[in-house]
Amino acid sequence: MNRDFAQILEDFLSGGKNIRRGYRDDNDQANEENIPHILGQSGSNLFHDNIGKKLGKELEEKKNFFKYTEYSLSSLYMSDNQIPLEEDPKYETFINIITKASDANNEYKWVDDYFKCELKEEVNILTPQSQDKNFVFRKYIQPNQLKNICLLRKYEQAAISKTPEKNKVDAKIVSEYIVHDSYRQIMKALDFKLSHRIFTQAHIFHSKYGNSDHIIILVMRHYRDENFLHPLFPDRAFVQIKSYVNDNKYSDMTQKNLLNYAEIFKPYIKLRKVDSHFVEQIKDRYYGAF
Repeated sequence: MNRDFAQILEDFLSGGKNIRRGYRDDNDQANEENIPHILGQSGSNLFHDNIGKKLGKELEEKKNFFKYTEYSLSSLYMSDNQIPLEEDPKYETFINIITKASDANNEYKWVDDYFKCELKEEVNILTPQSQDKNFVFRKYIQPNQLKNICLLRKYEQAAISKTPEKNKVDAKIVSEYIVHDSYRQIMKALDFKLSHRIFTQAHIFHSKYGNSDHIIILVMRHYRDENFLHPLFPDRAFVQIKSYVNDNKYSDMTQKNLLNYAEIFKPYIKLRKVDSHFVEQIKDRYYGAF
């Protein structure tokens, strides 16, 4: 096994180094959010040269590894009478409202490969977390400053404090590694099976960009093909609002901010905890299982 890749998996499965993402820095100053978090750093022998210039030479200290808690609310925007979104004037109005209410926005495209590990060894029921070996490999296509940058991610359910909001906001611990595109092939060579590949086009908006109460709004459409010509759901979009936190002391405030911000969407959609059944439906709808 490639030594670097083995270390990545070890970091993921053991919890790795806890790096904060986009909430506050070590001096308690507001920190900007980006996708991915590490643009603006410099070189590493793990990456292709033209990508590595944007990444950290501090790789030896695992500066390309991030772990943070993601809080989110989600919903579906569905057009009336199942008309395509491109022909729906209400959808255009919906996007215009978000644009006016946000500080910045950009369009993204990426491809997600869902890998599952086919365990051959007997599952140890005493350490179930160690058996969680499912990953998402993401490759960015657009915008240009992110093109060909790849992430390897693992999601875990987060334990959040017992507040009135705890059952209303979805919370996940995200472990994220920036890797070279070749790591996708390395995973295939191991015991990881590529189960689904999904192409996503996202319009991402930022509210209160760079502040402690920064909220990210994602309006996503999913496609069957790499040319983004054939949507899985022509009449709907998946909408999420998110905040990222590293320190649990900001958990309650973050959840309340999301719930308050969700109110402005109510004339169009009702944001709530993520519907895992819909996420699975997206994957199952894609006809090409690998």
